[in-house]
Parts: sequence; C-alpha cells; structure tokens
Amino acid sequence: MKPTVSLASTQSSVPETQRVHVGMIGLGTVGTGVVKVLQQHPALVLDQVAVRDVTKSRNVSLPASTAVGDDPFVVVRDPNIHLVVEVMGGAEVAYELVREALTRKKHVVTANKELIAKHGPELFALAKDHGVRLLFEAAVAGGIPIIMPLKLSLAGNRILEIAGILNGTTNYILTKMTDEGWTYADALKKAQDQGFAEADPTNDVEGFDTRYKIAILSSIAFKQAVNPGDIYCEGISQITPLDIQTAESLGYTLKLIGLARTPETGTEALDIRVHPMLVPHDHPLAAIKNEYNAVWVRGDAVGDVMFYGRGAGEMPTASAVSADILAIANDMLNGNVPIPAMAMDFQGSAKVLSATETVNQYYIRLNTTDLPGVIGNLGKACGEFGVSLRSVLQRGTATDGTASIILVTHGVQEKQLKQALAKIESQETTREVACLLRVL
Repeated sequence: MKPTVSLASTQSSVPETQRVHVGMIGLGTVGTGVVKVLQQHPALVLDQVAVRDVTKSRNVSLPASTAVGDDPFVVVRDPNIHLVVEVMGGAEVAYELVREALTRKKHVVTANKELIAKHGPELFALAKDHGVRLLFEAAVAGGIPIIMPLKLSLAGNRILEIAGILNGTTNYILTKMTDEGWTYADALKKAQDQGFAEADPTNDVEGFDTRYKIAILSSIAFKQAVNPGDIYCEGISQITPLDIQTAESLGYTLKLIGLARTPETGTEALDIRVHPMLVPHDHPLAAIKNEYNAVWVRGDAVGDVMFYGRGAGEMPTASAVSADILAIANDMLNGNVPIPAMAMDFQGSAKVLSATETVNQYYIRLNTTDLPGVIGNLGKACGEFGVSLRSVLQRGTATDGTASIILVTHGVQEKQLKQALAKIESQETTREVACLLRVL
C-alpha cells in the first residue's frame, strides 16, 4: 500500500518527488493570505509570483527561493510549475492566463468570480480535455464553503432554491441604514472608511458582484451554464431610510439578495435575479449583519440549510483558496483519482426568466394627494389587473397635502403589477411611485 504523503512535513524531510511546485499570479490582500497559509505546508513550494509592481512593499515574507516578476505569463509557462494560483482579479487577462495554464496541463485555483461566471463552461471543458483541475471555492463567498457542499454534500438533492447575501459591502451599508438610521451616502462613506467598500463601489452597490456569484451557484445547482448577462440586476443606491424603517415595522428586513429558483410548472426557464428584497424577520437571512455573507439553500431531500461566515477579507478568502490548493496537491502526491462529481459538466445553457415574468409579493410606496377616494382608486386599479392587496398603510399627511401610501401585495406576476402601476401613475392624485421592492 502506498504511504500517504503529508503536506505538513518539514521542508528538509520532503524529497523533490513529493513536492508540488506552485506559481501565483497576484499578491494583493488574498494572495498575501494564501502565501501565509502555504508556508505551513513545506511540500508546497512557491516557485514564482507575478505582481504588477515589483517594488511595492508586501505584508508577507516570501521564501528566498521564490522568484518575483511582473510578467504573469512567465508563471504559466514555467515547465516546473504544477499548479497556478490566480488571484489577480479582472476577467480579460486572467482568462488568457488560465486558458494557457490549462492547455499546458497545469492545475488552476482561482478566486475570480467574474472569470468563472463569464468563461467557466469553456475553461471547465478545457481542464477536462487536458486532465487537470480548475477549482474556485473562493470565487463566490470568500471563506464560506459552498461550492464543494453543493457539488458533493448536496448531490443527492434536487436544488429547489438558493437565496444569498453574497456581498459584504452592501450588507454592511444596509445594516447601518437599518440599525443606525443612516442615509445611504453616510453608510457608504463609513463602509469606505472601514475598508469594506472600494473607492469606486459600483460593482458592489449596483449588484454586479452578486450577479456573477449567483450565476456560478445557479450553474452548479441546476447543472446548466448560466450567462450572467441574462440575470436581472438592481442595486441598493436608491434605497432610503424611510423604506427600511417602514419595512421593519411590517416585519421585514431589507437585504440585497441573489436569488435562484427552479422553473415553475410548465416552463423550462430558471428564475435567477439580483435585487433588494424584503426578508421576513423569521427567515435565517434576516439576521445576517454587517460584512458577513450567507447562502440559504433548499433541497428536495434535505430541506433548508444555510452557510454563513465572512465573505471576504485576507484570511477567510485565503482559507478557501488554500483548501483548493491542498485538495489538488493531496491528489497529486498520493496518486488519488479526482472524484468524478467534481467535474463541471453542464447540460446545455440555461434559459432565464425576464423580470416581468417572475412572480413576487411587492412593497410599493406611493406619494399621492391626500383626498377622499384615493385608496379606493388604488385598489380599483390593482384589481383591474389581477393584483391582490395584502395590506394598505397610510403614513400621515405632509404639509404640502400629500400622503405616503404603502401597498403590500399578494403574489403576482410582475408584468401584471407593472400594468397596475401604469394605471395608478395616470391617476390625477398620484404624485409618484417612489419605491418598488420585492418580498422574499
């Protein structure tokens, strides 16, 4: 029986035949954390690192034998490297690098959600053709293990629904707006001051980051390649404290949700989207605060399960990247055959519902003239298009004679709701449809 090789052996006790040579592209926050973890496993030899600026000071000490350069293609073309770790970010150059690495029969580990969301199907097929592995646990939820559980632990289930808080920046902002009563602008500035938001937060606050992540989760859960461009996406920049406070009084907490559901009876299209949602207080996702992430999954056999933890940061993300590295290294050193379930084979490309075809409950805030018969006219317009109202709430009268009216509907197709809202907007007493939110 072949002895098991330990990755934690001392460097001097590891013969060359039992070492895995690693090349890394990118040495920012995540890359620095990965190096720190790799140093605990002497069988993993970091041969080369490619960075944008070789003169920049780093918060980690590299081994004296590690070559540092600014050309990432040198890393993927080094014949001695077995495994390439891509933590540089961005999709275009990363795509070329990962594609070449796989073609050269090098295993790849990446944390790049944009790369996987846009080019995953092609790259997984390329990895399979060349007998290597492409792993990406860190691409979706930082340190939270969700890719492996979906593919292995929950493999016996038909996944019915996934709902995730997949972006720490937006969750931090919404938490502060909810708990402290801050405006969106104040909460964003605080997030930037605390390092939870980029100087340009567009990808986070407009939902693009979450869209990449739910595309990846959907592809795995439903075994179909999901194009992120087909996913409806709406951010949080228009959310006001008034709507958050009103939602809280109605029993809801506002969260940016990446949602994926199996098709309704009679259709093949998946329901996948990203937008703010009112989450009932008794739902597990309602309690997730600040920069934390969570993924709630419903399977036909297991029922409801949830994965929770830090969705970003140096060491949480490095934990996930390093787990992929160690999984590949263990297989290489011990002659293990990779588990077939880990292959990413898709059964075609997914059809995704348009937003107007989805069915939801809705929260609608209207500004209207405060006159007798207004609420009756609203109800009549809704009834004309099959929109059933669950509750109607008036939030007082302003000094200019306008009233804020809150409508909460039962489940209805968005197409019908939009028709009712068009009718409402045409009424003389309607000043504006100030807010429209969906309920989870």
